[in-house]
Amino acid sequence: MTVSLNTAAAEPRTELFEDRDSLCRAVAERLVALLRRTVEEEGAAHVVLTGGGAGIGTLAAAAELFRSGAAEGLDLAAVHFWWGDERLLPTGDPERNAQQADEALLDLLVAAYGLPVENIHRMPSFAEAETPAAGAEIYAAQLAAHAPHDSPAGLALPRFAVILLGVGPDGHIASLFPGKTSLAVTGRSTVGEEDSPKPPPARVSLTFDAIHSAHRVWTVVTGEDKADAAEKAFQVGTPVEEIPAKNARGAAETVWHLDRAAASKL
Repeated sequence: MTVSLNTAAAEPRTELFEDRDSLCRAVAERLVALLRRTVEEEGAAHVVLTGGGAGIGTLAAAAELFRSGAAEGLDLAAVHFWWGDERLLPTGDPERNAQQADEALLDLLVAAYGLPVENIHRMPSFAEAETPAAGAEIYAAQLAAHAPHDSPAGLALPRFAVILLGVGPDGHIASLFPGKTSLAVTGRSTVGEEDSPKPPPARVSLTFDAIHSAHRVWTVVTGEDKADAAEKAFQVGTPVEEIPAKNARGAAETVWHLDRAAASKL
């Protein structure tokens, strides 16, 4: 299996932060500003969320911005939230990215700041899809329902203002893991993963094609255990099959946000 690096997308650049807290605050501030600007300029904004410590930390920091009034002026009725991947578990399971996002930010936005519940586009739970392949098909249909009319078949996607991605110690992004056949899937927006090396094994993920469609891709990477993956992602010649994060690239902008521990080998 050979997976090509998307050299047509924006080359990645790095931004360094002292620790996870400062990184999460900065990315949250940028996210709120981006969504406000995108809504004003385009009428709607679509953002893809990620899980993990830094991903959920960013959402918690965004919640603090709303509570403090710093997010005033953002029309949440025009903002849509999506996910880059999800564990195929029952609704409400604490390991689901959606459940963690609800607790960190989205429940607050619905209850207090006017976010319509229909603007939260969660990936299927086990009750809705018994297999990852079925879950991928269901989510692809949800994505297509919010895509421009001229979208290509199989890759009908909303215009993502930004996709947030974490990076695993093994270099995975979303649920695209090293050496897996899902890395080579093209012409489709979603893919199922039956045997994730990180439990639970059954997952649904966006594909590289879907990730590359985003205007911006922002990674949030913290901790010393991510240092090797970050180093390899920026090395010339590292294959995507070994470090999928190397292929985390947006159409116009790719930014790696790293704390000092994660960037220690760059």
